Amino acid sequence: MRIAMFCSGLLPTPPANKENIIYAPLHLTAALASEMAKRGHSVTLFGAKGTKSKATVVDLNLPPLFNHPQIGDSIDFKNHSTINFYEQVFISEIYRRAAEGEFDIIHIHPVDMAINFAINSKVPTVFTLHDPISNWRRFIYSMYRENKNIYYVSISDSQRLPLKNINFIDTVYHGIDLEIYPFSARQGDYLLSASRFVPEKGIDVAIKVAQRTNLPLKIAGEPAVSTNSYWMKKIKPAIGGIISYEGILPVSDMSRLYKSAAALLFPIKLEESFGLVMIEAMACGTPVIAFNRGSVKEIIKDGMTGFIVDDLNGMVRAVKKINSIDREACRRHVEENFSLQKMVDKYELVYEKILKQEKK
Repeated sequence: MRIAMFCSGLLPTPPANKENIIYAPLHLTAALASEMAKRGHSVTLFGAKGTKSKATVVDLNLPPLFNHPQIGDSIDFKNHSTINFYEQVFISEIYRRAAEGEFDIIHIHPVDMAINFAINSKVPTVFTLHDPISNWRRFIYSMYRENKNIYYVSISDSQRLPLKNINFIDTVYHGIDLEIYPFSARQGDYLLSASRFVPEKGIDVAIKVAQRTNLPLKIAGEPAVSTNSYWMKKIKPAIGGIISYEGILPVSDMSRLYKSAAALLFPIKLEESFGLVMIEAMACGTPVIAFNRGSVKEIIKDGMTGFIVDDLNGMVRAVKKINSIDREACRRHVEENFSLQKMVDKYELVYEKILKQEKK
């Protein structure tokens, strides 16, 4: 198969550690492109300069928008106009080449930026949906419900609930390279929270759990900045004593943090589409204690690889019985359901299924 892929021009694909930005879809796209290329497919990965892959890389000689030499760090990432324009430079080139017969299928991640290109293309496009289907996304996707050459991949079954009647081709769970996340049978003595510093991730709840159980809590995430009101009001005042801030860490350091933890706390406050940190922790043998929101029930086996709870009190109770979880069961669960190879297998089948449907 001849496959074009694109995720973002904000950063290289995958991002370098120096970028200090959490952007899981870029890592997943990079892994998928390389693995599909290793399987003998002709994969063209579009991305900003610095993109590295076993696939053919097309960077259009464009540097990443983040810290672009003509913009610096002045861009407001809440203003999507500049981002949309920059990413559509890559997207328009993909569809220009597709019109010339270069690709059999196009796989894109930023749906709203590419969908108007996709509807006019004779080459089918598959979009992976990474975010919860909010009202504005539901509005956009509904507008194109009748376009049969557009296909969607959900990253959990629960993600589909707000909008079931669009052209979902399959659910493909995220997968990780298990060699990067080594297993440890030894349970550590601290709790771990790993996420972006936004209220929806519930780090303030994790802090309360640590305080009530008197167990150390290590917090890993994005850089702490004074402009982040959630960090300044809810997290920073608690740092000290049993609560420590580890910063944003490269994968090698994160895996060490995961495998030495007693449990990963995941007190999510929104309908999370997936939650990559859950499978990263379990791969290292560390159980997860999570609120019952979004995809959590699809990822954690309650009582076997962690605990699914409803509130703060439930999370405190779960921490006290975390010794009952078999760390080997956590690792085995990820090996059987969330490995990189499993993810690539599913996407390969998705592409084949789409191309068969297009021939009918």
